[in-house]
Amino acid sequence: MRRHATKPQADEYGEVELRDWYRPRDLLPGRAESLIGAADSLAGTTDRIMTETGLAALTPLDH
Repeated sequence: MRRHATKPQADEYGEVELRDWYRPRDLLPGRAESLIGAADSLAGTTDRIMTETGLAALTPLDH
């Protein structure tokens, strides 16, 4: 609800509508999505994204 409150449409629908719409762990098929938990650290999440996308294996650009 905190995130919803920051959205432009926050006044158009509220908690009741969001709870009715929300489905826990409603992920796309084929492992196209993964969950980032509320307790996951920023560093751990960043490392995971870099590894899962293959970006961790790339050489950084020198600007």
